[in-house]
Amino acid sequence: MEKLKTVLIANRSTFRVRIIKTAKRLGIKTLSIYTSADAASLHVSQADEAILLPGSNNTAYTDGDKIINIAKDRGADAIIPGYGFLSENANFARSVGQAGLVWCGPSPEAIEAFGIKHVARDLAEKAGVPIVPGTKGLVDSEDHAISEAEQIGFPVMLKATGGGGGMGLVVCNNADEVRSGFKTVRSRGETLFKNPGIFIERFVAEGRHIEVQVFGNGDGEAIHFGERECSIQRRNQKVIEECPSPFVEQHPELRDKLGATAVSLAQSVRYGSAGTIEYIVDDKSGDFYFLEMNTRLQVEHGITEMVYDVDLVELMFRQADAQLCGKGGLSADTLRSLQPSKPTGVAIEARVYAENPLRDYAPSPGLLQKVEWEHLEGSRIDTWVFTGTQVSPSYDPLLAKVMNHGRTRAAAIKGMELLLTRSSICGPPTNLEFLAAIVQSEKFKSGYTLTGFLNDFKYAPHTIDVISAGAYTLIQDLPGRPSVGKGIPHSGAMDPVALSCANMLVGNDAGTEGLEITLSGPELRFVGPAVVALTGAPMEFTLDGDAVPMWTRKHIKAGQKLRIGKTTGGGCRAYLAVYGGFPSVADYFGSKATSPLVGIGGYQGRALAPGDLLEIVGPLPDTLGGHPSIPDSLRPTYPESWEIMCMPGPHSEGYFTKEDITMIYSSELKVSHNASRSAIRLIPPSTPQWARKDGGEGGSHPSNVVEYGYPLGAVNWTGDDPCLFVVDCPNFGGFASSTTVIRADWWKLGQVKAGNTVRFGPVSLDEALKLRKQVSEYLEGIRRGVQTGNFKDVHALKLTHDTTGNYGKAVIWERAPQENQPQVRYRQGGDDFILVEYGNEQFDLNHRCRVTALEKALRSPDAPSWLKESLINTVGCCTSITLFYDGAKLPRNQLIEHLQMLEDRLGDLSRIKVPCRRFRLPLSFESKEQSEATKRYMETQRPHAPYLPDNLGFVAKNNAFTPEQLKQNMLKGTLMAVVVGFYCGNTVSLPVDPRQRMSCPKTNPSRVFTPEGTFGWGGSCASIYPVDSPGGYMIIARTVPCFDYLGYKAGFSIEQPWLFRDFDLLTFYQCSEEELNQKLGRFRAGLYEFEWEDVEFDMAEHNRLLEETASEVQQLRERQAKVQMEMIDAENKSLRQWREEKEKEKPDEGTIDALLADPAISSIDAPVEANVWKVLVEEGTAIESKQVIAILEAMKLEINVNAPDDLNHGKIEKVLVQQGETIKAGGRIALVRS
Repeated sequence: MEKLKTVLIANRSTFRVRIIKTAKRLGIKTLSIYTSADAASLHVSQADEAILLPGSNNTAYTDGDKIINIAKDRGADAIIPGYGFLSENANFARSVGQAGLVWCGPSPEAIEAFGIKHVARDLAEKAGVPIVPGTKGLVDSEDHAISEAEQIGFPVMLKATGGGGGMGLVVCNNADEVRSGFKTVRSRGETLFKNPGIFIERFVAEGRHIEVQVFGNGDGEAIHFGERECSIQRRNQKVIEECPSPFVEQHPELRDKLGATAVSLAQSVRYGSAGTIEYIVDDKSGDFYFLEMNTRLQVEHGITEMVYDVDLVELMFRQADAQLCGKGGLSADTLRSLQPSKPTGVAIEARVYAENPLRDYAPSPGLLQKVEWEHLEGSRIDTWVFTGTQVSPSYDPLLAKVMNHGRTRAAAIKGMELLLTRSSICGPPTNLEFLAAIVQSEKFKSGYTLTGFLNDFKYAPHTIDVISAGAYTLIQDLPGRPSVGKGIPHSGAMDPVALSCANMLVGNDAGTEGLEITLSGPELRFVGPAVVALTGAPMEFTLDGDAVPMWTRKHIKAGQKLRIGKTTGGGCRAYLAVYGGFPSVADYFGSKATSPLVGIGGYQGRALAPGDLLEIVGPLPDTLGGHPSIPDSLRPTYPESWEIMCMPGPHSEGYFTKEDITMIYSSELKVSHNASRSAIRLIPPSTPQWARKDGGEGGSHPSNVVEYGYPLGAVNWTGDDPCLFVVDCPNFGGFASSTTVIRADWWKLGQVKAGNTVRFGPVSLDEALKLRKQVSEYLEGIRRGVQTGNFKDVHALKLTHDTTGNYGKAVIWERAPQENQPQVRYRQGGDDFILVEYGNEQFDLNHRCRVTALEKALRSPDAPSWLKESLINTVGCCTSITLFYDGAKLPRNQLIEHLQMLEDRLGDLSRIKVPCRRFRLPLSFESKEQSEATKRYMETQRPHAPYLPDNLGFVAKNNAFTPEQLKQNMLKGTLMAVVVGFYCGNTVSLPVDPRQRMSCPKTNPSRVFTPEGTFGWGGSCASIYPVDSPGGYMIIARTVPCFDYLGYKAGFSIEQPWLFRDFDLLTFYQCSEEELNQKLGRFRAGLYEFEWEDVEFDMAEHNRLLEETASEVQQLRERQAKVQMEMIDAENKSLRQWREEKEKEKPDEGTIDALLADPAISSIDAPVEANVWKVLVEEGTAIESKQVIAILEAMKLEINVNAPDDLNHGKIEKVLVQQGETIKAGGRIALVRS
């Protein structure tokens, strides 16, 4: 290029990526404009420079003035428009020229002439191009339209003269249809194109849509690159395109005629750049007629490029460069030299959309959780998406153009079939299967591809259509993601026994993904046949209205509706297994399980919703005949009062008194209404007395401890309130755990529900392993029984067990301090977890160093094979490391002996240098998002507290600092990442300099929303919130987030979506809110690059610092202790006042239980964990179906809770929530009397 050096691409998605490819090859700099909805797109990341457009997502791409200003400010030479948006806007093209830029496209005059369809007909006729018989000019009334239609002869097509892209067209077969169609087309023309004009053409029913690619130099010379056939259309939108046309290949003389008339028309208007002239060809006679000219590059231009070995975008750039050089365009000789003689081979294109084939192909926005394209020799995929792209509802849902070139049409079709069937897109529904069905059809292979091809095309996807979703229906599998950690929840089925049994019944592996249904289930329409089984808690279960037995294989026919209603007995979760699982649900770290709290895995990271589509396998194998059923006597039972077996620890000794332990093991604890997949809240008969007055450096309450890795199944005490940690719990935290449920009874945790009671039965390790073996033998017996029909030797699961009472202690080994080696203590956490503690719960980076060294040794390539096979995960914190191992495989004594050997080998680490990274991160102490989060908290959760409204000021005061001193500590100091996890790579860090360390309580209650990138403080540590999430750390400032779910951003990967590692050093520099927002914009676009360097942390130097500052630190701690006592008093006073205010209106548990026992009472439940934003009914209010009962707020989204259909004309008996209260998913909002 002589003068064309920089071009702005005034478009988005596939076209922009396509333009960038050619521009890079030619050495042209590309400027890519984008909206916030498009930030995470290939057309942003691949451009030389990306500029965020101001304004709304819906209008930004059509704001011509702003686009031209950006082009001028960035030194662009030209603007290339692509297709859609402003590509055929003559005024924009004219403005581009007036701004001194070159428009990569035809002249404004050509755009105007061909943009008015009836004018385009006249131009075609004058150029000798056959036109479809139709009106001369526009029709101005319904009667005029009918008169003209009758003269032309039915059927006719009414066309909006300003239309394009297949919009503004109606086929009419009689006068009545013309009358109604006239109104429709006029309305569409006025709305979509600001032009109500209508003309009429004869409709060629047995026709083919064939178009010719032309290119002109703007000086009267033009050539063509053959034809494309685009007959397969839906609602006049192209679906499949071919080059060359199979019809023209059978009638080769037609190519010359089509090409000659197309060139004649282009030359007659001195057309410049690329354009397409579209014809309708009569399939019977071969006659062809002009339809319209598209004054832009078409979506389907790629197949022409493949067949004629030409780069049309390069030609557009060369034409623009010639214009910049003052030559007007390419020379006639140059252009004529490019005229091809014939096509080479055949190319086919299929347009891949995010659309729902069962909802009339409506757009389906959402997160693409996996994008994998098959690649073959001769294939080409033009796409803007990748794993992690969010498809916006603001734009056309085109994901990709899949193209394949073959030597013959048969070869091209075969390749296209492979591309479509082997490519995979997981997330919202797409048309991949639909496209594959077309190219696999005999009709397509025969080449009989008329414009009515899809009118009688039969397509039935192998899917389940979600009609209604139930209270809380999730995709879950087994074992979930136990080995990942770093804040990626364990996930998986809450009741592994029930899901395993359901899968066995349908012929799946026991761990295959199924639907986990809580309290009430979905209504599902099976578009394809399937084999299913429902197990777990008893629920209403019907097929086309007829009752169906649970725990039994059931064959479903295509078109049948399956409905799962409410629970009818004990337990709260049922599991629906479907043969083959759900193949289009993406794996994430090897699992399809959903972690809805953090939006990970499953179907879009959330519970199912009406309109979702679940792909199933088809056809079904012949081996799935019969209806095997698990006998009643072998089905687990779900009582109201549960005995759950557990082991003491990790903290039963030294934290709880003997009376506390007696209370835990001898009492019935009630299951609260706040029970979810992350925690089951329990109500004890009394509060613990506690064996210590406070939590030391862990916090002010005796339940506080220095952060450690939580065992799954732990009875965790957040203050005086216990909860059971289940599969979606955080993987570390700072509260003591008295007891841990053994692996054999994990299934029970999935079935306990609000109002049940739980009694914990302590067992020894040997007893725990024996009970675990019984569960394994039960499941193996069920598997054999389903296959053979013989369940004779299978023993049912027991709900209660006789135990010896010799259950041992939580501490299973300890060693006193030795020289520069700290005290070591091993604590048990059930039969699968060991907690290794260093020191005596003091924040000391020497302990963190030792944790790091031990973790490295455990993960060493030289570690014994038995350890590699059985060690599932580790969670290293500042003073401890929790080991998650397979207790059924690995004897605990063997693991302990290995740990002791490693401990001896580690020796003295006080002088080593630890390799790590030092990060330099931006920090803004003020932001709109921080202020709004605090304001919302005060409005909806807690109106007054010592930490409100100024979190930063409170933290400073609580630590004897001024706000400015606190800020300077953050900006001049260094923090060390001591643990990465909790949820989504949340990074907890500790100031390296003890003089900068602080302590403060967390908010009570926790916020339901904290903006991503929040830098907060809680306890003795700082935390960077990786994503928008709930949270309780005091908001200090904001920085760039540290997590990328699908790993596409710079610094992340799909294998490591978290940024920080243990021992990373964090430093900060101050920036303004505006500067931070710019960095956040680049982060969301995947363009932000973190600043870091490899360094070493010198433990000897750090220990000298500790010695030198010991006296100064002691004085500081004394001052801090004094002000913290004052703050604690103020908080206790405020908390009492707030709780008294809430208690006045809170219903008691006894009243709720009595009402729930009444069969006339039903509950309306929360669909998600959220904050109660508004309650719209009162007790005594009569309600109707679908009436909004309450509005919840979750992650800044307002969620309406509607009355279900079966509660029509009910009356509100009891409102159970208040504005500002936090409610768990499935929690009860109101009780209704029917």
